[in-house]
Amino acid sequence: MLEEPPAVTLWHASGNRDERVFDRPGTFDLGRTPNRHMAFGYGPHFCVGSYLARVEIAELLMALRDFATGIEQTGETRRIRSNFLTGLSALSVRFRPDDSGLKEVDG
Repeated sequence: MLEEPPAVTLWHASGNRDERVFDRPGTFDLGRTPNRHMAFGYGPHFCVGSYLARVEIAELLMALRDFATGIEQTGETRRIRSNFLTGLSALSVRFRPDDSGLKEVDG
């Protein structure tokens, strides 16, 4: 009788939390350097859209800096349940607008 091979699982989501690679891997740190995360792949499998994604994220963060004085969570956080991905499927928030930033844009 043939034995079934053992099951092997790849925990892809744990790759960006490797303590040997990242100092304080559980901390959300926008200024982390070097930041060798695997979100956009690596080598020949590097995501072509990563450059556009980085520009979009940078613009969003600058707009939040200029036009909001704060942020508050308004609902429950729902996490993605997956062996392949990690992240949130829902996070409701409210931004507190900074009226002075809006006045500068209006002129």
